[in-house]
Amino acid sequence: MLKRLLGYLIVIVGLIGVGSGFYYFKMKSWGERQVFVEKASVIHFPAGTKLDALAGALEASGVIDDALNFKVWVKMFGHYHRYQAGRYRFSGQISPVYIDQKMSLGKTYTPITLQFVIPEGFTLKQVVNRLVANSVGEYQELWTLAHDQAFLKELKIKNQNLEGFLYPATYSFTSRPTAKDVFRKMVATFWENLPPNYLERIKNKKLSLKQAVTFASLIEMETTHEDEKTMISEVIWNRLKKGEPLGIDAALIYGIKDYQGDIKWKHLKDAKNPYNTRIHKGLPPGPIGAVSGSTLEAVLNPTDEGYYYYVLKAGTTRHYFTKTLKEHNKYVKLLLENQK
Repeated sequence: MLKRLLGYLIVIVGLIGVGSGFYYFKMKSWGERQVFVEKASVIHFPAGTKLDALAGALEASGVIDDALNFKVWVKMFGHYHRYQAGRYRFSGQISPVYIDQKMSLGKTYTPITLQFVIPEGFTLKQVVNRLVANSVGEYQELWTLAHDQAFLKELKIKNQNLEGFLYPATYSFTSRPTAKDVFRKMVATFWENLPPNYLERIKNKKLSLKQAVTFASLIEMETTHEDEKTMISEVIWNRLKKGEPLGIDAALIYGIKDYQGDIKWKHLKDAKNPYNTRIHKGLPPGPIGAVSGSTLEAVLNPTDEGYYYYVLKAGTTRHYFTKTLKEHNKYVKLLLENQK
């Protein structure tokens, strides 16, 4: 009789063991199962939150499909003691393993309250208009601040305004910034993207930072193609060395008040426009737009092909680069013929 009872006990223990093993692997597998969260869900997890409350919030938001299984799985395989307080955003294919990893590492979600893009070549006026459109401030407030010499001194900018020193990039803010906050971040991004040893290298070229940024802004406004930047740099350097006008219409346009999209004869002959590089020799008085790091670098790395002229290729945004006026005129003629 005792022998039979012992046999039953062994069978029962074995069954329990098999059942426990089966349940273990079942729960482990459940942790890998994904739920598709179509609409992003944000879960708030304050410090001291109980596992019951977290599991309930995840189930209610559709991030998991079974709160009880989640609690059991976390106790068996998870790292609840490492979960960090904060807000967590979940979307797409989500598994308990993913939730556990994300919350253990504290990959919290901070919503963006402001985001805007400043493209290469944007003028100060365009930047201000974009900031106005994003409710950063009123136009006059922003324009005045961008010319405030005390503010410029704080930012270490030696220029009459912030033109050229507001770096072209995508800007994101997680709390609503002031106008000063925005300009500070844009200028800080400019300094961060200045090429290595740039101040020393431009000094060797006998350029101040303002002059280098002005030079770069001319290149930036003349081409959108990286491979053309160093060629335009060469043309500008060659003309500067020979003491000839640069003849860059982007600068001329910058100096025309209320430009309407058409360069007139009176504009070409206007000596009162300090940015009229058809008349005035040397670099214009200051930058004419936002410049990228690669364009700043191009200032110091011109090609050495003897280029002295360039003109647009009809129907494209690219240019013909030439060494002589005769070659240049040939391509100008070709352009004019294609514009008829």
